[in-house]
Amino acid sequence: MLRSALLVACFALGWFCPWLSALRPLMPLCLFYMLVAVFLRMAFTPRAVHWRHWLVLAVNVASAFAVWGGMLLCGVPERFAQVAFFTAITPTATSAPVIVNLLGGSITFASMGFLLGALVVSATFPLAIPAVLHGSAWAVMPTILSRVFFVAILPFLVALTLRRLFGERARTWGRRLTPSTLYVWIVLVAIIAASASRTLDEHAADYARSDILWVLLIDFLLCVFLFALGALLGGRRRWHECSQLLGQKNTSYTVYLAFACGAPFAALGPAFYVFFHNAWNGIQLIFAERARRAPRACH
Repeated sequence: MLRSALLVACFALGWFCPWLSALRPLMPLCLFYMLVAVFLRMAFTPRAVHWRHWLVLAVNVASAFAVWGGMLLCGVPERFAQVAFFTAITPTATSAPVIVNLLGGSITFASMGFLLGALVVSATFPLAIPAVLHGSAWAVMPTILSRVFFVAILPFLVALTLRRLFGERARTWGRRLTPSTLYVWIVLVAIIAASASRTLDEHAADYARSDILWVLLIDFLLCVFLFALGALLGGRRRWHECSQLLGQKNTSYTVYLAFACGAPFAALGPAFYVFFHNAWNGIQLIFAERARRAPRACH
């Protein structure tokens, strides 16, 4: 219960202290540490890639285009359709394998889904951005690819090297480090919440309050839809993993992309989405902790 309380407290701290967004340079280092710890426990075999990974990836991309096109066909202003697109197409968050592990799911499945998502979704942007924003994404691709390399590929290569050099000892290190990743993630939540709060403060004067409320509503509906759809795609065995892969988003990635492509209003979608997906994960962790404690209490 203490960990769940810390999560709520850190999110509130970040939201009401936007100056904590100055700590954003620490985020890549925190993400790197979390992923190396998680990847050390991952089973590196060809069987780690599952057909459900490709299904979730296809749905991730297709749902973004479907929501964007559906909103335009219904007469919704294009700026709101762009908000929905950038939010829905965002690849899986770096912390998703950590949350899956805390929920009792497969680290290997979640880690492989995260890696594939970062690569495949990034590859779609040069084709997707011109259709949605009527512009080109090629100019920002070097920066995007460098981010993908640092937050996804490099931790994977480091963990793979350690596993090859030290064998089972490296896997033991991963098991020992994994509990600390929750607290690193809680710190990240505070920084992300502060960044979202600061974004809202900086752009509150630029947009009508009703526009902000519509963005929040779109994010809420997408969060419910994506987590539920992911759970459905995962079936009985992988519903935790697929729900996280589809619902938990690497929002800082598409926030940057939207700004770089000249669509600051669209950036509000992924920026505010952090509230909803972190709130849902906090609720899940509370129930998971209670479920783990219940058998001991009964015993």
